[in-house]
Amino acid sequence: MRTLGSMERRSAPRARPVHHPSLFGAARRADLRRLLTRPPQGLALVLLVAVVLAVGLVSASTRVVTLTSLVPVALVGSLVLRYRRMVVLAVAVMVAVAVSGLLRPASWPPLTPSFVVVTALTVLMAVVFARGRERLGLTGYLGEAMLVDLRDRLLAQGRPPQLPPGWHAEGLLRPAHGDAFSGDVLLSSVVGDHLEVALVDVSGKGQDAGSRGLLLSGAFGGLLGALPPHEFLPAANRYVLRQNWFEGFATAVHVAVDLTSGKVTVSSAGHPPAVHAHGAHDAELLEGAAGPVLGLVPEAEFTAVTTTLEPGDALLVYSDGVVEQRDVDLGEGIGALVRRLLTLPVGQRTGSLGRLVDDVAPGEADDRTALMLWRDA
Repeated sequence: MRTLGSMERRSAPRARPVHHPSLFGAARRADLRRLLTRPPQGLALVLLVAVVLAVGLVSASTRVVTLTSLVPVALVGSLVLRYRRMVVLAVAVMVAVAVSGLLRPASWPPLTPSFVVVTALTVLMAVVFARGRERLGLTGYLGEAMLVDLRDRLLAQGRPPQLPPGWHAEGLLRPAHGDAFSGDVLLSSVVGDHLEVALVDVSGKGQDAGSRGLLLSGAFGGLLGALPPHEFLPAANRYVLRQNWFEGFATAVHVAVDLTSGKVTVSSAGHPPAVHAHGAHDAELLEGAAGPVLGLVPEAEFTAVTTTLEPGDALLVYSDGVVEQRDVDLGEGIGALVRRLLTLPVGQRTGSLGRLVDDVAPGEADDRTALMLWRDA
């Protein structure tokens, strides 16, 4: 016997999938964008080789199209083709140059050796460029957008967050030689009424230390604010030890600030001392914050120093690139930084960190990173 419920279930119509028009349109736009920015390798190679051969044949019979048109074709190939297919395109370019030279009428000027050499060098550079992009895993002519986004995210991590009224912070991250990545890492986090800042300086400079800096930026960014402040440097030390880097140590300074009382706790791992400016008249180095550099000593201990930022006070942390110069002793560099900091009027600190660093450490020979935290008077 069928129950009423079973009859209703049997007679109920089947639900049909509903395609949301906006989602469907977004998917099609994404597919089109992917096709334009990362075209199929086989199709792209066939089209580019066809263009190369056409240019070679047409330039041999008419002067309307010249062999110099092969240069932009090779450059386009370096952007959209992987290494092996780019090699095929490079061979096609040189074959087209050879064929065009053989088929040129005798009345035309022959191809000059300098043109052949310049074309060959251009194609070789395009092959090397394609090889480098493939090693990085960048495909399509917008592959570098990933690196740009990564750089912007790193800069955003070091940008001080919004602070309560009366508090101000300014950060500065300048890689050596104007590079986009460096061995300095600047991180900040606000949880409730507590601010934490970490400045890490990886051994090396510029792009040489950039890969390790990227790794530590992601790892330490996850630690900052997620652990009690006194556990940050021990956890960071254990992480660096696990990497087993050759000469892979790093210095670091960690700052924890109670934004209600102004209490500041500073701990250091082989890093230059933080500077506590009392108004614009006196300053002290927080040299009691000490500990070994990260990545050398298992179960290392880090001594913390506690101070209080009163209204008008400022705290400055910095990397060694700010105070270490080729012809200047480290102590002299720190002294120059302190004196320059005290010349800043309390009410004119906003926007002054870049000028301060440039005055003490001009040039781009080393990574220069700093963060200044201060209270209104």
